[in-house]
Amino acid sequence: MRIISGAAGGIRLNAPTGQTLRPTEDRVKEALFATIGNLSNSVVVDLFAGTGALGLEAFSRGAKCVRLIERAPAHCKVIRQNLLAVLKAMGNPPAPDIDLLCGDAARTPALLPQLAGRCDLILADPPYHPPVGDYGARELLLDSAFAAWAGPQAILVLEFGADVELPWSPDSPWRTLKIKTFGTRALAFARLAE
Repeated sequence: MRIISGAAGGIRLNAPTGQTLRPTEDRVKEALFATIGNLSNSVVVDLFAGTGALGLEAFSRGAKCVRLIERAPAHCKVIRQNLLAVLKAMGNPPAPDIDLLCGDAARTPALLPQLAGRCDLILADPPYHPPVGDYGARELLLDSAFAAWAGPQAILVLEFGADVELPWSPDSPWRTLKIKTFGTRALAFARLAE
């Protein structure tokens, strides 16, 4: 697992030991960022951050503001290590606008009220098959408070199991722009329906 491109390209990222993670494969990450294009001056939020790979990739590629949200303490520890490695590879830029919030993605509007309506890109890689009652892709798409916080200019990139049926518009506020499938994984690019 590594940063693919940008100022920190080639940096290897750590993952928690003994944890069952499902990191986004390099080919999927490359397709994601190739589809998004230029991230210069973008505001990016990485939900369910895991190792921080997606948010750190966005930062390496020029995003001006990145916020990573992860609820597992062991993962937060690894994200901090990966963040320090990326900043070091980038020459320790002064006052980088990147931060980790150890909290639940379900509380994103409360955790990041200052970014309401200001996000350009929201990256979300929730568990493909979360336990009943847990906050996953379905809950995210149906969350009206999250949709209101995201705003109409935000692009949501959601990674999910290709076997999972998700509620898109009109069943949720989100409409798909494009869906790409990679074996058992799928990436949906979505915006709020008008």
